[in-house]
Amino acid sequence: MQPKTIQLIGAVLILVGLLFALNIISFATLIVDTTPPEIANTYPANGSVYTSILAIDCYFRDLESGIQSATFQIGSTVYTLTYAGGAPSSFPNCEWWTYSLVTTPLNTPGTYSYTVKVTNKAGLQAQQSGSFTIYTQLQGNWYINDQQITSSSQTVYSTSATVSFKFQKTAGIADSYISCWVEEGGAKILTLSLTDSTSHIWTGSYTFSPGTHNLVLTGYDGSKKVTMSVVGLQFGQGPSTLPSLSNSQLLGVGLLVVGCVSVWKGKRK
Repeated sequence: MQPKTIQLIGAVLILVGLLFALNIISFATLIVDTTPPEIANTYPANGSVYTSILAIDCYFRDLESGIQSATFQIGSTVYTLTYAGGAPSSFPNCEWWTYSLVTTPLNTPGTYSYTVKVTNKAGLQAQQSGSFTIYTQLQGNWYINDQQITSSSQTVYSTSATVSFKFQKTAGIADSYISCWVEEGGAKILTLSLTDSTSHIWTGSYTFSPGTHNLVLTGYDGSKKVTMSVVGLQFGQGPSTLPSLSNSQLLGVGLLVVGCVSVWKGKRK
């Protein structure tokens, strides 16, 4: 190669370098995206029932330009989601966007409407609306005089006219939404009070007249009435039983009966 040719190439390279350095020539990447992003999955989801919501999680898919921003509105509150990484394999090619509600969990019973909006980097938007419910059915154990009620045909005996009742919740919504009471003959005779919020215990006592009382123990969580147990309450020591006798004692009793019958017949003659 001739020296003049080498000099010419060097001059051209210097000129191009100066143009790039002065930002006179630059390259641009063009992404053509004509489709809005896809909302693959949301948590909470439409039509679902939850005990509480501790986080909002959404999986979005946009193969062309990717996701720019996303919001999740519950009622009148708008939550701005942040990118958390890739989604699990069950949602291929998706991005995971989330918002934590750990410090302010959503656990008030009711039905909530929501709208999720997502925008891709091309400015195209997609949205989805639905509703979900916060609810946990009430479950627990009833006690009469500290005796657990395990059957609707159970009978409890009491030697005292004043009887104590207790209900302990094992599952359900917040205690403030629950009420418990005792019914007899279709009428409410006692409403229990929440006396231990840590162990979720309601207690109360009622003074009955002597005799047998058929009671209905009821819990209500604001959405559904749950009849926990139906019992019979009786005053006294309980049903009496005959003492057990040995074989010789039974033989003696039999001979006494035969002897008495013989004497009675002899007197009639």
